[in-house]
Amino acid sequence: LSDGERPPLGLFVARGLTQKTASALMPHWPSLSALIADNLLLYKRSLCDPVTGLFTRHYLLRCLEREIETLRDPIRPAPPVPGTATDPAAGSIAREAVRGIDEAPAPADASAHGLANLDGDARRSSVAILAVRLAALRGVVREYGYQFADELMKVLADALTGCCPEQALAACTGDSEFAVYLPSAGPKACRELAADIVRSMRAAHVVHPLRREQVGIAASVGYTLYPQDVTGDLFVRPSAEQARLVLRKARLAAALADESPPNLPGRPDSDAVMGFSRILAEGGRVLERLPLSRVVVSLGSSVHAREGQRFSVWAAAFPGQDSRADRSLAPLYKGEIVLMEVHEGVSQAEVIHLGEPSWDIEPGDMLMLLPEEQGSRALGSDAIKLDAATGLLRHGDFLARWAEERDKTDGFALALVRVAQSRVPDIGESRMDGNAENADRPCHPGHFMAQAARICREELGDGILGGRYGLNSLIFFHGGVVDGAALAGRYASAAGTLKERLGLDAAVGIAAHPYLDFRKADALENSRKALEYAMLLPRPHVGLLDSLALNINADKHFSQGDVFAAIKEYQLALLADENNGMAWNSLGICLAGLNRHAEAERHFARALECNPNDVMALYNLGYMHQSQRRADEARLRYRECLSIEPDHLYAILRLGQLAENAGNTSEAREFYEKAAVLPGGESLTYRHFARLCISEGKADEAREHLHEALLYDPQDALAMALLARLYLDAGEDPDMAASLARQSVSLRPEIKNGWLQLGRALQALGQAKEAKEARLKAGEL
Repeated sequence: LSDGERPPLGLFVARGLTQKTASALMPHWPSLSALIADNLLLYKRSLCDPVTGLFTRHYLLRCLEREIETLRDPIRPAPPVPGTATDPAAGSIAREAVRGIDEAPAPADASAHGLANLDGDARRSSVAILAVRLAALRGVVREYGYQFADELMKVLADALTGCCPEQALAACTGDSEFAVYLPSAGPKACRELAADIVRSMRAAHVVHPLRREQVGIAASVGYTLYPQDVTGDLFVRPSAEQARLVLRKARLAAALADESPPNLPGRPDSDAVMGFSRILAEGGRVLERLPLSRVVVSLGSSVHAREGQRFSVWAAAFPGQDSRADRSLAPLYKGEIVLMEVHEGVSQAEVIHLGEPSWDIEPGDMLMLLPEEQGSRALGSDAIKLDAATGLLRHGDFLARWAEERDKTDGFALALVRVAQSRVPDIGESRMDGNAENADRPCHPGHFMAQAARICREELGDGILGGRYGLNSLIFFHGGVVDGAALAGRYASAAGTLKERLGLDAAVGIAAHPYLDFRKADALENSRKALEYAMLLPRPHVGLLDSLALNINADKHFSQGDVFAAIKEYQLALLADENNGMAWNSLGICLAGLNRHAEAERHFARALECNPNDVMALYNLGYMHQSQRRADEARLRYRECLSIEPDHLYAILRLGQLAENAGNTSEAREFYEKAAVLPGGESLTYRHFARLCISEGKADEAREHLHEALLYDPQDALAMALLARLYLDAGEDPDMAASLARQSVSLRPEIKNGWLQLGRALQALGQAKEAKEARLKAGEL
């Protein structure tokens, strides 16, 4: 089949024809060959994705269905050999071979491609599906458009097919997803192939014609094996249903692999790869924070999660750092949670322990199943057993007993005791640090927790109701009306004994009921707040729930961006103590962030009534006046700040801005020069100096200041855009201006000025089409 100019498309063989019939058909062969080629093209298009050229999702599922039919009933008689006398379809073999309909290629020998299972020969014993997730492709579409994303998809598809062995079948199963059907493969082969795919995808890129950037995206791969990862009644479902469930499991694993950081304790070295069988142990993540120290996690009954299982929580995002910026950093331990309510796809869990009170559990944090919890019973079962290490009630049993006991009394107290270690051991680590001074410490956390529980019972009385709350924490219930100060003294004595005998620090949070308008059930959450407060206090680290504890908890909500929860806590802190100046000031900051400036101003004034020398309240009040264009009042407040704290950096900068806005450049320069010599002020003032120089017509000096600003902060997008403007205004070096503008819009695409300067630079370079596109990005056309 050829048109005489291009290479042959294929070879057509007609069998069973007589010479007379062949001679009669010879004049019609050109038309027939064109018809045959069209039919082959249409058939190929029905099986292949038009953008990438890979097989479609429908064809992949059909191949998987056939393999499942073969594997699901291993004891049925083997099918007859095609083409033999026993094959009922032998008469149609030639026609089917010519048409090529629905016959998947026979898998090659697995061992020839390194696909043998570790458990032995995997041929015809399992089938694997690998889902390749391209989560960042949507961002590419938003940034560069659909056509460029299609070009990138073609390159990624070529990279995928280059990794796949001969017997694998690659398909495009979605707008941002590939899948690989791999017959006769085991877990080791899947992991190796998935790691190769991830590496190849990261190396693939396309150069964008406007920005001159190499654009590529990272992939995550999840894999599942049939029948290993299918349990229960799924085996009796139709093969078509099972095929879709297998693909769904691989997609779930790929989604979790995309969120999972490397270097997690106990994880293999492969990055962005997750097997479905590993999801429960190390693939879970936090999805959402809920009130009362509860979270929603991504583990459900579909991955065999159940109530009562405890997980350690690890952070991939470090304070003040982009979570994906440096993937070489190992995640940090954040605390523990316990599953309380399990649904099919998600579960609700309770936070039972925080490693650092100021660093709360957040969405995106990773979960690892604690080894000792794999055989634990589920919550709600009838059997009640004591914790083997401490002799106290286990977590779920204590909560059930506490719910009963609190209803029998009007007053009570909960005390949460955390035994603090010098460092948190890695998962699987059996010994604490080996310092000489700690040589007598118990080797395992269970050992020193047993001794800590014994000491607490000695100090508090053997009849006390207590429980194991976390890996290194205990909880105790005190019924009846409780004197908080006296109870704190008893726990301070217990903490001293722990330090003296075991060399361990302890922190105790005590919450008494009744307190304010809290319910009885809120006492557990209140004890956690008191514990976080206690850990900030000097030894013996014993804290009662009071106005300061509520203030600190509100600060934590505010730092996490939950402004409304912070406002509620600040109001409770003021209800407990109306002279809490920190709460008045912090509440004013929250209201200012909500653009409720008049209310914020009143709260700052009230904070100054509590403490007239509160520098932060003075500065905040001045900033409120400045945002309301009340320059004289703002200037007065900033000067009051400086009378108390002469080196208040930001008050000096604000005074310089006020002078600059008033047109007094000499006074503004004096303030900026004063700020520049203060610690941390030099890097903040260069852009201010450049702006002054531009207003004074000193372009060269402004350029030097902007270069200095970029030396301190190479990612300063505003300085780059301003420097590009200076180059263009002077008619100099449009190539440099275009380069600076490109970097500016890459760092901060939302800044309009960067796109405008890029459009000007491209127009100066004669690239009218690209300049028009840049102005479109700026919203000018």
